[in-house]
Order: sequence, then structure tokens, then C-alpha cells
Amino acid sequence: MSEFDFSSIEPYTDKEVPAAIMRLAHNPMFSRLVKTMNPKVDVDSFTAMMECITSCDELQYMIMRPLIYQIVQRSASSFTYSGLDYLQKGKAYLFVSNHRDITLDAGLMDVALISNGFQTPEIGFGNNLMKNDMIIDLFRLNKMFTIIRDGSRRDFYNNSVFLSNYIHHVLFHKNSSVWIAQRNGRTKDGNDRTDQGLLKMFSMAGTGDFEADFNRLQIVPVAISYEYEPCDLMKSLSEYTAMMGLLYEKSANEDILSIMIGISQQKGNIHLSICQPIQPDEIAHCASLVKNERFSALAEIIDRRIHKNYKLHKTNYVAADLLSDSAKYVDYYSTDDMEHFIAYSEHSMLKGPSTAARDKVTDIFLQLYANPVLNQYAND
Repeated sequence: MSEFDFSSIEPYTDKEVPAAIMRLAHNPMFSRLVKTMNPKVDVDSFTAMMECITSCDELQYMIMRPLIYQIVQRSASSFTYSGLDYLQKGKAYLFVSNHRDITLDAGLMDVALISNGFQTPEIGFGNNLMKNDMIIDLFRLNKMFTIIRDGSRRDFYNNSVFLSNYIHHVLFHKNSSVWIAQRNGRTKDGNDRTDQGLLKMFSMAGTGDFEADFNRLQIVPVAISYEYEPCDLMKSLSEYTAMMGLLYEKSANEDILSIMIGISQQKGNIHLSICQPIQPDEIAHCASLVKNERFSALAEIIDRRIHKNYKLHKTNYVAADLLSDSAKYVDYYSTDDMEHFIAYSEHSMLKGPSTAARDKVTDIFLQLYANPVLNQYAND
């Protein structure tokens, strides 16, 4: 029995599901969200179906899986995935993923797993997203647990210990997998890098034996890629603000807006790569290093997996050549592909920065698409 009470952060239990379903089904904001996902849905029929749900697994299979497929049909050219052969049914894994869209990254992972008879993981989300009752109900019904990110340094340490123990509880007592982003927040510059602090957090509930602890965690890197990056302009503007040293404050509904844009924005082709789990010999190598270098080396191994397995699209190759004013990757796209992406980026800039900032924001926008190419070829 754990010494911790996880009820404040964990997904809803089956006993809590019916009441949460009723709140959600009759929330006007949720009805609008469902209409955004599928404009043709009959809300009354949808609500009646919702009220039959008795567990989180039922909700994901009966409600969320079809909705995610409808989002793909409306806003993507294709959704493909690979790497399921690395997984064994009934085994718990710690999925460490790059993070490009607030809800779709984990949602698409769930769809790939459900469609092939695997149990879905519990999903870590920051408490910054838990801003209203509808989001709290929706997320906790979808097997999401809360990562508390605010507070003092002491709070941060205590919350990290608490989270580490919860992840261990899910993996080893619930025998359920966990999905967590490789760093706080979405990648806004296309440069997917694992935060060493995340790996240190994983180890806090361990025995202190680096090799044994990380072998037990069964870390599986995950790489998701979108031909057209969700919220690409918003990400570029956020990066520009940070680069200029300006204070960036999110609006009250900015995360909700990002979710809605991520759902509705055209994304082209999407690919999810489930990578080879981190191997015992790789962990043994990391364990042979001095303490601080161990986590750095393990982060690099995870990053290489993600960079190598990231599905590069024509947009990535075009952006890389535009950024370097070269034709290095010209074999991977046509003249029409380049013209289309240039028109897309120019149209995006019209909706965003002032004329004075446009060149700089355009460079950041291109880096968002180009960095996956640079990272992948750097590993060759």
C-alpha cells in the first residue's frame, strides 16, 4: 500500500465515472467542443450514448476513438503508425514522447493502441491545463493524471517525489503504461530534446540503483510528426517573444484555443513512431558514467531514437533548404511542393507578426519545420 494519497491527481475511478459523465454530457461547452470535432453529430444522441458509459476504457473506445478518427478524416490527409511490434500485450511501459499538440499526440497514441488490442496508458498533463471543470472532467475521464508544475523550489521537489511515486504506482501496482512528454510543454522550435530533470524525477521513487531502476521502467521513446505543425504560427510567435526577452503571459483561454486550433487546423500527413525500448546494454553504459553524466547520456539515447524515427515530410525538407538557402534536400520534394509551402508560410505571416518582426518570425517558423531534418541527419 502506498504511503501517498494520489486521489487529487489520478484519473477517475470507475465509481467516479458516471457522475463525471453526467456533468460532461450536459455541459454546453462540451457540446460545442464535440460539434467542433464533428459538425454532423446529433448532440442529443451523442449525450444519450455518453450516459451509458461506465468506465474510462469504455469512454475511450466508444467515444474518443471515433472522435479522433473523425478529426483525422476532417483535418489530415492520413494517419499512420509503426513500431507496435516492439510491445507486448499486458506489459506496462513508460512512453516518453516528443510533444507537438496538446491533445492529439496522446489521443492518436491511444487510437493506435486501442485499434490493435493494447490497453491505453495513463497520460501526464500539466495542471496549467486544468483551468475549468469541463477540462478536468474530460481529461480525468481520458485516463489523464495531473502534473503539478507551480510553487516554490521546495514545492517543486516535493511534487517531483510525489509524481515519481505515482508513475511507479501506475507501472508496478496498476500494471498500466504511462505516456509523458519528454519535457514540459510542446516543442515550439521543432528541436525535440528530453529534459534531464524528467529522468531524475523518474528515479526518485527507485532504489538508488540506476541500472536496475531504469531497466525496470521499460522506457519506450515515441516520435509523432505532422506534415503541417499544429499551432505553428502561435508557437513561432511565442518563441519570438522569448527570444526578444519580452514577458509572455498566456491569455485566460489560450490553452483551450490551442486545443481547438490543433483539432481543426489542417495537418496533412501524420505519423506516429513507437521506437525500440531502451535496451539493458544502453542503460548499463549510462550507469558506468559519473552521476550527472548518466542522465545526460540516457537523454541523448532517447533523443536519438526520437530523431531517427521521426517521419520527415516534404514540408520539413523544404523548410531546411529555405532556411539554408540551398538545394541540399531537393530530391525529397518537387518545385510545386516548395511553392506551396512558401505560399503557406507567407499566408501564415499575414495573420501574425508586425512587418518589422516578420523576417525574424519567418525564420523561427522555418526552424520549427527544419530542425527535425537537421536532428535526424546529425545522427547519421
